[in-house]
Amino acid sequence: MKTIKVLESSQFSRESGKAVVTENGKVKEIELVDVKKENLPFTFKLLNPLQTAFYHYYKEGNALVSSPTSSGKTLISLLFYLRNRGGKFVYTAPTRSLIWEKFREFKEFFKQVGVRTGDLIEELSEITQPAVVCTYESLLSAARNRAKWFEEGGALVIDEIHIIREPSRGAAIEEIVSYALEEEIPLLALSATIPGAPELAGWIEAELLLESEWRPVPLERKVLNLRKFLSRVKLPKGAPEEKVVATVEELKLKGKTLIFVPRKDLGWQALQVENTVYGKKVVNETLPFIPEEREKDPVAFHNADVPQEEREIIEKEFKEGELGRLYATQTLAYGVNLPADNVVIFVRGSFDRLTLRYRFFPDPLTILQMEGRAGRFGLSEKGYSYIVVTGAKESALEEALKEELEMPFSTALSSGVEREGKACQNRRKSTLSLMLLGPLVRYGSGWKSALSKMFSLKKNPLLLKEVEEILEELNEMGFLSGTEPAEITKLLVSSFVSPYCYAQFKERLSASRELIYENPTVGYSFVLRAFIRKEFNPKSVEIFTGEGFLRGSEKLLRLVEERTGLTAEDNWEVLAFYSSGGFFPFKNVARPPGELSTLPPESSLLGQLLCRLNIFDFETVHRAVMMVRSGIPFKFSLLGSVKGLGYMRGNALAEAGRLLKYHSEIPLINGIRELQEEVVEALREALSFRYETVQQVEREVKLIVNAIQGIKFPLGDERLLKFLASLFVGRREALKLTKERALEVLFENVTGKEET
Repeated sequence: MKTIKVLESSQFSRESGKAVVTENGKVKEIELVDVKKENLPFTFKLLNPLQTAFYHYYKEGNALVSSPTSSGKTLISLLFYLRNRGGKFVYTAPTRSLIWEKFREFKEFFKQVGVRTGDLIEELSEITQPAVVCTYESLLSAARNRAKWFEEGGALVIDEIHIIREPSRGAAIEEIVSYALEEEIPLLALSATIPGAPELAGWIEAELLLESEWRPVPLERKVLNLRKFLSRVKLPKGAPEEKVVATVEELKLKGKTLIFVPRKDLGWQALQVENTVYGKKVVNETLPFIPEEREKDPVAFHNADVPQEEREIIEKEFKEGELGRLYATQTLAYGVNLPADNVVIFVRGSFDRLTLRYRFFPDPLTILQMEGRAGRFGLSEKGYSYIVVTGAKESALEEALKEELEMPFSTALSSGVEREGKACQNRRKSTLSLMLLGPLVRYGSGWKSALSKMFSLKKNPLLLKEVEEILEELNEMGFLSGTEPAEITKLLVSSFVSPYCYAQFKERLSASRELIYENPTVGYSFVLRAFIRKEFNPKSVEIFTGEGFLRGSEKLLRLVEERTGLTAEDNWEVLAFYSSGGFFPFKNVARPPGELSTLPPESSLLGQLLCRLNIFDFETVHRAVMMVRSGIPFKFSLLGSVKGLGYMRGNALAEAGRLLKYHSEIPLINGIRELQEEVVEALREALSFRYETVQQVEREVKLIVNAIQGIKFPLGDERLLKFLASLFVGRREALKLTKERALEVLFENVTGKEET
């Protein structure tokens, strides 16, 4: 393996420069690659120092490139493809926004690029393009299901490879890498910062490890002690959020500024201070407070609780609009390309008396990722990082940052499986069972070879022993016969559902018949939670709804325990609160927050699984899936397919239907279309729970009536119905179906007859 480092003394402008590298311990200067002379298919004149080093040293095989954000790794992906033209170019990254950004960049090179992010319309279309950009989960699904586009892959790029350390997604990346190694698909791993890069490079059998100290925009770092800084500038004492905002104000920063805070509550409170004390306009619409109306200097807060639609708006405003100050948690440090002129990072330190060392939150690697956002190439001459620490000395933090990159490489699984998380009540076994079953389903008798290539199993023999025990247990449960997977097992693995979650589903379904009959919204939320991979955090919901959620969730938990005799700790009550329209009365919530806002793609997988299981008739499947998809109660959930309604207006209609004691949305829709006085009055009453003035209520009535007037029966989301119908007629035929014919196909094939 060649190990090359691009040194900080490298130089680059669009017209000239040089790459200074170390090769075998010797410093060497390399002339920047002239694009025209080398006959490369790019429109600019020179490759930058990092790209030049890659072009010069990479010949074939796998490679790892670790370099700062915005250093040109996208073009390195294309250089990698030019050396590996044997099949499709496949690029994978963690987020939809990053995928669509790369789609636009790669379109200039490939002209045609396929996309897979879990969106329905993408999933129906065939991938015929020479290049594919996709999320990790979409790529893993393609691998497990032997999708043609994955089988034709000739060059695989995994961006943000450091996410392999994250408990929620690390296992997916590790499985993907094992398939690439097993099938000798050329692999390029990219990262801004990752400890133990040589060990990672060794695992992926890299021919080249390329690291860079050079940054396109030089970084200037200042480490400040919060207490000393506040004392020096004589800022008044106040609450933590007031200190945060006052510190940012006192730094007098120019240009786009990212402010990373260690806690979500601190970020929300800082946003409120910006609004009420400093008179700033708040861009967020879903908030734990009602902001005062302002016009100047917009600010926003980006974190996992912000609905996906709002996050995308905020990201666009920061990149292209007037939004100049953006608060964020560490979620923004991973997988979102938002460079800034300045980055301010607030860090908490504490002294660990057992190890006699300081511990920091966020951890040093995350701090380095955050810092990587400083500097906008072509827009700023230098990037500025201000790390503001409390609870520790500046020197302790600087030492921790220095030591971080010298730490050994690790994955989310290599020290065991993360025990936290509530997506499945037995998350540990669920994760390990899928890690075992993925290769087993894909390779049959050759599964052990692929499994042995996983870093975690090489690193942790105890984990291997645990996997072997799970293998025995799955045989006893009937999911395997020796190493031959049952048909139900193949189906579950393709849907990212572990056998343990399926067993949990069956237990809940058996115990919930009476509950489902009495309260289908709560009953199906409880039962189907076992099939939904998302983590639901009650504390996040509580931020926006306070006592409203606490009271509601206590009732839900008590009801289910009384009716079923079961207790569950997977936070199913969050799903039930959302599906019951629980956010509707809260004026500060524009749309469901956090993971709930990303349920549409998840509901599509759920619908596909339920159709294939054929446990329920299609009427039940349709309503249950739309309930999860739209957050509208089961009886009225098909309202979720009406364009222009959304969560709040859909639940206003559902509440009107409840007041009128209707049993479905059909008489409700007809009543609104015919402007029946009783129905319109019920709608006004429902809207009065959310809106205070007559003008607001009447405006919403008008918008809802207009949306309902445009309905064409039968009800249903056409893309979803075609997606589900494709299980029975194939993708090409499904695209040709009308909504009516898609429904006919589904009613004919999903009858619930396989239930035993």
